[in-house]
Amino acid sequence: MKQKNTEKTAKNEIKTTKIPEKSQKQQKSAKDEQKTVDFISQIKNCFDEESKIEVVDYSIAQNNVSVFFIECLIDKKMLSSAILSPLKKLNLSSGEQNKDFASLVKNTISSVGSVTETTEKQQVLDAILSGSAVVVMSDKAYSCSVFSAEKRSPEEPPTSRVIKGPREGFVEDIYTNLGLVRKRIKSQDLKQKEVFIGKRTNTRVTLVYLKGIAKQNIVDEVEKRLKSVDIDGVIDSYYVEQFLEADNLKFVRRVGNTEKPDIFCAKILEGRVGIIVDGSPIALTVPFILFEDLQSSEDYYTIPAMATFGRIMRLCGLIFAMIIPGIYVALQSFNYRILPINFLISLLSSIEGLSIPPLIEILVVLLLFEVITEASLQMPNSLGMALSIIGALALGNTAVDAGIISPPSIVVVAVSSVALYIIPDQISETRLLRIIFTLAGGIIGLYGLMTSFMILMAYLSSIRSFGVPFFMPYAPSVKEDKKDGFIKKDLQSMRTRPKLISGKNNIRQRINSQSGKDIIQKGNTKGGYQ
Repeated sequence: MKQKNTEKTAKNEIKTTKIPEKSQKQQKSAKDEQKTVDFISQIKNCFDEESKIEVVDYSIAQNNVSVFFIECLIDKKMLSSAILSPLKKLNLSSGEQNKDFASLVKNTISSVGSVTETTEKQQVLDAILSGSAVVVMSDKAYSCSVFSAEKRSPEEPPTSRVIKGPREGFVEDIYTNLGLVRKRIKSQDLKQKEVFIGKRTNTRVTLVYLKGIAKQNIVDEVEKRLKSVDIDGVIDSYYVEQFLEADNLKFVRRVGNTEKPDIFCAKILEGRVGIIVDGSPIALTVPFILFEDLQSSEDYYTIPAMATFGRIMRLCGLIFAMIIPGIYVALQSFNYRILPINFLISLLSSIEGLSIPPLIEILVVLLLFEVITEASLQMPNSLGMALSIIGALALGNTAVDAGIISPPSIVVVAVSSVALYIIPDQISETRLLRIIFTLAGGIIGLYGLMTSFMILMAYLSSIRSFGVPFFMPYAPSVKEDKKDGFIKKDLQSMRTRPKLISGKNNIRQRINSQSGKDIIQKGNTKGGYQ
């Protein structure tokens, strides 16, 4: 009876008094332990044995800690020395156990360098699949950058070889590419925005621009289009390029691309927005105008007169590549009277005995060159040159001897094919236009050829790239921007950025009255400067 009264008194005391501080901590510790098990188990349940996700479990002072990583993506030495070994040796004293356990773990692995805290399961999964080692404990997780994938060094790109100028090129690693850009543009106004595209690949895409120089509406529009992309995966930057095109019926590309950091940075300094895609050595820039393909990086490392000559030659080569076969067919079929008599006699004697019309003949030669080109690209390097020689000499001579095609047709198509590569970035468009102009010249004559050319010019003049006219600075005419046009001026003359591309800050350089040419002239009068 006395014992029952004692128990009643104890129960009444529990109801009327607060829970001791020690009991609260014990309950909190139990809840945290339950959360830890749940969080770790949630991550583990997202993978199976075939996923090949490595897990290392620890139990430190009654706290469960797990390290998740993919073995083929991480640096094993860094993982062992900076994460696994410190966690294994972590022994908490009685005083440290009362401290925040998550902070102690973070300080233990802080030697990795880049440690990011996250509490979302999806962020943990993305970090693991991206090549990070993720330390999961309690209701937090720490993502550690120990990614180590094979990558090539920045070397001269095969598509943009130069005689003068930088020889570095972008690689397939986005951090290396961003470092090449940061090395050249050391400005606090250089901004980066990251977008992840692809439900399966989760590809990192970074927007690079100069705040205050690039138009903010263009930056927002690019970011909006990238975020609206819903696709399984993005393998290369050309995937992104197609989604940046606003017009589905596109005949010419409206997004610039380059493999050279110096060209990329020069366009960023003019006010363009750059897009770098992880896994691709090709960087994109917008807005894009047609005249960019007529420019070369070597134009800025040589005298203006030579740069002007090179740009005019590129324009002539582009036009020749498109219309020479069409002119040849039109003259032979309809307008042969305008040819000089001696040239006409030579032409008639060379095509004597051919049984097929000129249009069919030139299309056969074009098809032959296209087949040889495609075969050369697909064949190994050791056989590509031999195949080109055999295809050009053996097949060409055999076809001429058999009376299928004439020597002038081979010469015309050969000149056109060589001229295609004077502007490598326009090869696809030029090859298609060459066939269209050949059909126009063979069916209607010079009238049809000129009409087709005028329609092309009208179409190119009407299109825009992110609000910028494609034919700028000649349609519309911008006098200040023409200093970097066909007739290139010296660097001191180009004081402003392209007017329709850059934002409010349009001044590229300022020349004071006591500097530049004035100083040189004063120095020459005194004999001090030569």
